[in-house]
Amino acid sequence: MINVTWIDSFRLRARAGGIKAGWAASTRPGVAFHELPQATLRVRTGGTRKAGEPTVVMVCDPPNVIEHFDAVFEMLSPHHRVVVFEPPGFGFSSPRASFRFTFDEYRASIEDLLRKLDEGPYVLAFTCVWAHIALQIAAKDPGQVAKLMLWQSPSWDQQVNWAREVDKKKLISRPVLGQLATAMKPEKIGLGWYRASLAKNRYSDFMPTLDQALKQGAFCCLGSLWQQWFYGYTPPPVRVQQPTLVTWGLADRTHARSDKDSIGSHLTQAKWHTFQHAGHSPELEASQEYCELLRGWLKEA
Repeated sequence: MINVTWIDSFRLRARAGGIKAGWAASTRPGVAFHELPQATLRVRTGGTRKAGEPTVVMVCDPPNVIEHFDAVFEMLSPHHRVVVFEPPGFGFSSPRASFRFTFDEYRASIEDLLRKLDEGPYVLAFTCVWAHIALQIAAKDPGQVAKLMLWQSPSWDQQVNWAREVDKKKLISRPVLGQLATAMKPEKIGLGWYRASLAKNRYSDFMPTLDQALKQGAFCCLGSLWQQWFYGYTPPPVRVQQPTLVTWGLADRTHARSDKDSIGSHLTQAKWHTFQHAGHSPELEASQEYCELLRGWLKEA
């Protein structure tokens, strides 16, 4: 596949400077921009870290942005140190000009953020494709990762099948067309995704926040990520030792055919949970149930 991901890096380079001084810099308490070698990440932190407890780190799964996580912060930050970040090319996190949206570049950027924050050990609460980055980080640096919470993520081959089914018309996976579609019609892509992946009729709860972010200049580089991750790439095989909580929102129609047990091939200590009435984003669709589950699991030895 022709690599045209430079289109997104180039178009975001011109916009990145104004982002850090604009709307996105002050929408919520604890929002900051972290300069890293390959990207500038927008991060929100909250809560106080208690002795002996890990820091909970969550990734915004596009098209979600930090502002979608208000309920999560309200419920978790009185009890735990919480970090939520937007990955490069999404929300208001901007990649460097040389960034090419590869899996390894994303992994390196997240590792750089964790080192810069220096609040480990961490619980990596990662969803969907980001769960595979969490697995790589946990295997590489087990001293920094105490536990994993993973949801809406099957094994990699299943993840690739899911990605190609989601993009059945090959809109975002086609070079140039994918970059143009996600640059010019991010609200249409966001609405389509919410309709397909969230529990029935929940899209209306999330679109106003997304629309506001997009009007303020939020990024959507889904085409570049899709083209780099799901066509010819496979992460190195790993099997992690950390305790892992695997969850699934059963109302997620995009994963109807996914083998929901297949992620277990990467895990040695796993517990399973399902959210009956949530779809792809149970942390946002069923925040109270999600946060109670996470808090209870963190108390376990």
